[in-house]
Order: sequence, then structure tokens, then C-alpha cells
Amino acid sequence: MHRRLAPCVLIVLTLVGCHKKSPTEPSGGGGSTAIHGQTVSAIDGGVVPNLSVQVGTRSTNSDSNGFFDVDPGNEGTFRALVKGGAVVDRDTRITVPKTDLRISMIPTAFDLDAFNEMFRTSNSRLQRWTARPSLVLLATVMEYRTGAGDTYDASGEQLTDDEVNMMLAHLNEGLALLTGNTYTGFASVEIERPTSGQRVNVQRAGKIVVGRYNGIITFARTIGYGQWSEMSDGSINGGAMFLDRDFDRNETRRRLLRIHELGHALGYQHVQSRTSIMNPSIGPEPTAFDREGAMIAFHRPVGNRTPDVDPVSSALSMVAGEGKWSAPTICR
Repeated sequence: MHRRLAPCVLIVLTLVGCHKKSPTEPSGGGGSTAIHGQTVSAIDGGVVPNLSVQVGTRSTNSDSNGFFDVDPGNEGTFRALVKGGAVVDRDTRITVPKTDLRISMIPTAFDLDAFNEMFRTSNSRLQRWTARPSLVLLATVMEYRTGAGDTYDASGEQLTDDEVNMMLAHLNEGLALLTGNTYTGFASVEIERPTSGQRVNVQRAGKIVVGRYNGIITFARTIGYGQWSEMSDGSINGGAMFLDRDFDRNETRRRLLRIHELGHALGYQHVQSRTSIMNPSIGPEPTAFDREGAMIAFHRPVGNRTPDVDPVSSALSMVAGEGKWSAPTICR
């Protein structure tokens, strides 16, 4: 497929609203710096019991329902370590005061090696969009040429409305799948129909630009490829999808190609070690690993490193700004 372009108990910190304690829930804490939380699975939100929880220098254990209380003694930001059982050790940060936390854990049964291939290959850290992308669909077939960079000429051929609508349906399906349903639709959708000979820039901040191109198989020797723009912290803020005109118009596997190339535009790379929609060769349908991996990726801050270590600062980049565009990730 591409030459380069890139489940499970996970730890995510989210508010548990209006929680009523169970009879077995610990009753400790209660001070202004006390933390009350629960350890859960990143995959299905189920209880993960009897884990060691350390916040700063204070330690406790979650009970049989996953509940715990710990008081680090002061306000501020503390390192939090959670481990035990059949889960991946979690190393994150918690800012106090903070109450009613859900700490989601990645199960050891989840394929972290494949997750690293797909989501952490670039700079050995998690990279992904941190804001809902907009979509630009080029409804004119473009002319591919090697080394064109960020601008391409439009041909005289247009996609039909039915072709445009089918592509949009496939891309919306892929967006929900590959973001763990974090984004179930694009921030906006623009249909552009440049006239013959018009030059079009396909690298745009905050947007994913997708189009059919004449000559990709001939000149790039692939059926399609994708690129992304990455900020210094790992935030993705731009994407481009290049689909070979003949394959995308005539092949029954075009849906899989479109979802795959969208994966690259979202910042993901090829998976070699197991079956995945992101395998280098087009063919596999989306798998449970793809769905669970995307869910985990969107419950972790950009910069998260293997096995499950968050950056010291999890401040996210804004979509606006200049990122570094990846090399094409070629598909077969």
C-alpha cells in the first residue's frame, strides 16, 4: 500500500457525573484535595478491580468495584501510577483538586505492538487529530505528476453526484470507525469542481482534501496514498488523500481503499503484524483491533508513548498553524 505516509484496557480521565456510592465503595477522603475515582476498562468501560493506585507519594488500592480514594495532601499536578492484574501499567498526570475520576486501563491482552505500528510509528509517540477535521472533496479528476508537491492541475472529467455521495458515505463511515466514534461527521464538507487546467492546492491546514487522480498507478506505481501534517507535539492538522482514478471508479474494493487512505490522512501508518484495515495491501475489512485501537488512541493525549505513558504536559495544539507534511504512504 504505502511506502510511509502511519485493544485493551486503557486509562482515561473523565468526569463521573452525579455518582452515588455503592455499599462497598470506600468512604475515605473527603478533603479538598481528596481524589475519588474508579478503575475501568478502556474497551467497554467495565470495572477493573484491585489495582494499585499511586498519586504523588500517596498510595491506595481500588476495591472489588474499582473504586478508590486517595489524598495527595496538596493542590497541584501529580504523577499517577496505576498497575496490577491483567492490565498495562498506566503512567499519567492528575491535577488536584479533582474528584470523581474514571481511570481507564489497557488490558494486557490487547495487541500493543500492532497499536504502536498504527498509531505511534511517527517519532514513537501517539499522533492524531485533536479537533474535528473538515473535508474537501475534489469532484474534478486531477492530473497526477511525480514530484508535484502540494498543487495539481484539474482535468476536464467530473465525478457524478452519485459518485460524490458514495464517496462521502464511505468517508463518514471511515471517520467514525477510525476515531472510535469521537468524530461521527466532518466539521464541514466542501465539494469543489475546479475547471480544466485550474491548479489546486491539496495541502490545507485543518482540512482533509481527497481526490481522484489520473496516472497514479502509472507514475507512483500504487492505487493510492495518503499524507498528513503533524505539529511538533504530535497533533495532526491536515491531510491529503490521492486515489487512482481507474481503481477508485471501477474497483469493488474502492470503499476499503478510501477508508484506508483516510487512515493515513488521520495520521496512521501501516500495520504489518496482524490483520487490519491499515495493512499495506488493500483487502481486509475493518477489524475489532481497528475499532478498539482507535478508541484507545482518542482516550489518550497526543505524545503518549508505549506502553502507556502520557507526556508531562498534555496541552494540545490548535488546528491553525504550520505542520510538517509526511512523505506519501504508498499502498499496494
